[in-house]
Amino acid sequence: MNHVPDAVLAAIDGFGRSVLNDEPTVVDERLRSDLRVRIDCDRAALTEGHARVAFRLAHGSPAASLRGHGSFVGTIVDGVDSRLRAWGVDPPASYAHGDTDGEWQVYAGRATLP
Repeated sequence: MNHVPDAVLAAIDGFGRSVLNDEPTVVDERLRSDLRVRIDCDRAALTEGHARVAFRLAHGSPAASLRGHGSFVGTIVDGVDSRLRAWGVDPPASYAHGDTDGEWQVYAGRATLP
């Protein structure tokens, strides 16, 4: 069963095509009502071979990493990471808590581009 919405998978596919064509792009999509993913890949990121991948989770208390919020969140993250790998992008080993933005806990890492 796929827990990643089709619109998110399509956006990641667009990101993959953009990376292969050396074109900057941003993915900013809703995974569920309380979880979003953003992938920033500007010209500098393309040159350096890394893109920032961040998840925003509406949750009152942070965990050390995104997967600390349970297996269902982990399953969704696995789906995103799997789609990135399909495009030759190596996702971060983990998404560490980095910031709080209002009601959102922000977890981010650097993905290695092909």
